[in-house]
Amino acid sequence: VSHAHPDFTSWWLMPRTAKEKYVPFSDREASIARIEDSDEKFFREFPVARPRGSGGVLLSNVSSGREWSRRGRVSLSITPSAGEVRFEISGMADLYASPTDVAWSILRALASHQGVSFAQTNVLQRVQDELLLYSASRSVFPHREFLGWMGYVNDIVTDTDVPNAARLEVLGKGTLVLSVDDLDLGNAASIMQANQVEISLAEVGLLPVTDAGLN
Repeated sequence: VSHAHPDFTSWWLMPRTAKEKYVPFSDREASIARIEDSDEKFFREFPVARPRGSGGVLLSNVSSGREWSRRGRVSLSITPSAGEVRFEISGMADLYASPTDVAWSILRALASHQGVSFAQTNVLQRVQDELLLYSASRSVFPHREFLGWMGYVNDIVTDTDVPNAARLEVLGKGTLVLSVDDLDLGNAASIMQANQVEISLAEVGLLPVTDAGLN
């Protein structure tokens, strides 16, 4: 993701306790030691989890808690045991002149890894006095994954397959999909467009089922 934006060039392992320090991810030996120590502590408490593999690492693009709050609370979690990578940013609209372009560049970088089969982008937004999460209150299907603001599907799709998408970009064997330029959870038209994209992806079999008992 270092090519997505200058903010994401350097990374640190975030401290697990108030007494721990941020560890530069560029320090390979110290990073491995922190990860192994975290894993061992977890496996001692939950030994049945050991066969699943490492719990991974939680990274940030800053080296202090104060800076972390000021620069968007960015976090990158890599969890091999779950097969998941999560990238989080708070207040993108206040940090970047073009939040959509920055998020799209991050998505492209993460989805470029050959092991990625699906990616999604959730949105947390305060609408009037209510804090809303797209996946919980605005997505379409209770039994399928959501795509959200933007994402990646592991097949080539075209405008014919997903006519409501704001942007499509072929990436390797799959496609990056931008549902809507600005996913506003307080805007009915914005939500409807994102929902229509998810419906189209489901119709061509590219929105994974999470609960086969529901249909």
